[in-house]
Order: sequence, then structure tokens, then C-alpha cells
Amino acid sequence: MINFFILKTISRAYLALIILLGAILYKDLTLLIVLQNTILFLIISTLIFYVFNHFKENKFTYASEVTYLRVIISIILLSISINAFSDQDILKNFYHNSYFSLIAFLALCLDGVDGYIARRFNEQNSFGEIFDQDADTLLILILSISLYLNKDVSITVFLIPTYRYLFLISMNKYKWMRYDLPKSYYRKISCALSTFLLIICHSQYIKDTSLSYLVLISLFVITFSFAKDILWLYKREKYENK
Repeated sequence: MINFFILKTISRAYLALIILLGAILYKDLTLLIVLQNTILFLIISTLIFYVFNHFKENKFTYASEVTYLRVIISIILLSISINAFSDQDILKNFYHNSYFSLIAFLALCLDGVDGYIARRFNEQNSFGEIFDQDADTLLILILSISLYLNKDVSITVFLIPTYRYLFLISMNKYKWMRYDLPKSYYRKISCALSTFLLIICHSQYIKDTSLSYLVLISLFVITFSFAKDILWLYKREKYENK
């Protein structure tokens, strides 16, 4: 039963991917791009539902459906950024008129929508929280790839999406980092602000000299957020051991 449910959810999401691909890329859409997006979609969907089964949730909530849509948009953005590197028409159509920025901004706005739906319909659960965070990180990673490939930004931009994975690795290594962090609006705002700054970097109106400063500000914001959480966890450990 659960396998049929997962298959149905993935099929519906794949249909959304194809519709969005046609709407967004239309003139630039090729069979190769469809194949690229299909492979990325299947890999990421497999990971999503592997984790979903691990949490043993009974329902893939409406909030998670919206998060899944954010992932689909991120996959399309990744495909655009990779193909723009070698295709001048795609580069012109999506980067010279800020179209890429608008699509990325839509994905960022949906981050607020899934959170609202989860609270409104009491759909908050452990899987949804993890899924939401990973969708945030995926978007930041793809924006970083895009800036590196098509805006000649330094490789240091990849430090921004790397923080979450370094944090998760540290949790496995250090017991004191496994405490549940308190709810924090600053954590949410810093993630949204960091993402927004990376989106702004894609605007046609941002000069090359400003790009590095915006990336550094984004990096500082996310660094401060993680440092704040790590310090809280460290103090908690010291307090527990008194």
C-alpha cells in the first residue's frame, strides 16, 4: 500500500516537473534537458522517500507536497545553470534578463508557504522539518553552482551550503551536538536572507564588483547562525555536566 502511495506521489511530482519544464524552458527545451531533469528527479526522489520510510510517517503531508515542489523547481534551476554554461541562448534568456532570479525567488517564497500549511493544518512532524531544511540547502547549493559556473564567483561560495552537512557530520562525531536546538526565528531568517542574497547576485543589474561582497555577506550571515547554534549546544553540554 505504501509503495503504491509513494509511486503515485512521485508520478504526480514528475508530471509537475515536465509541465514546469515546458512552461519555463519552452523554446530552449530539448530531449537531453528532459533526460537530465528526469535522472536528477529520480535520484533525489529516491533519497527523499528513503528518508520518508526511515521516519515511518503515515502520510506525505500537504506541506511536504509544497516542499517537494520546491525541490522540483530547484532541479530545473540546476539544469538551467549547467546548460547555460555551454549554451549562449540559455545564458542570455535566463541570466541577462534576471529570469533565473525570478524562478529562484519563487522557490524561496514557497519556503514560507509549506511552513504556513504545516502550522495551519497541524502537519508538523520530524520528516517535514528535515525535508524542509534539506530543500533549503539544495536551493542554496544550486544557486552556488550557478554563480560559480555562470557569474565567475569564487569557489568559496560553496562554503555556504556546506555548513549544514558539516553540522550533520559533527553531530555523529560529537555527542554534545545532538541536543535538540530551541526554535529560532533568527535561524529561519538567516537562511532566507542568505538565500535571498544569492538570488540577488543573479540579477543583471548587479555589477561584478558587488557580487563578491554579496556572497561574503551571505557567507557571514549563515556562518554566524551556525556558530550561534554550536555555541548554544556547547554551553548546554557544559551545564549538563556540572
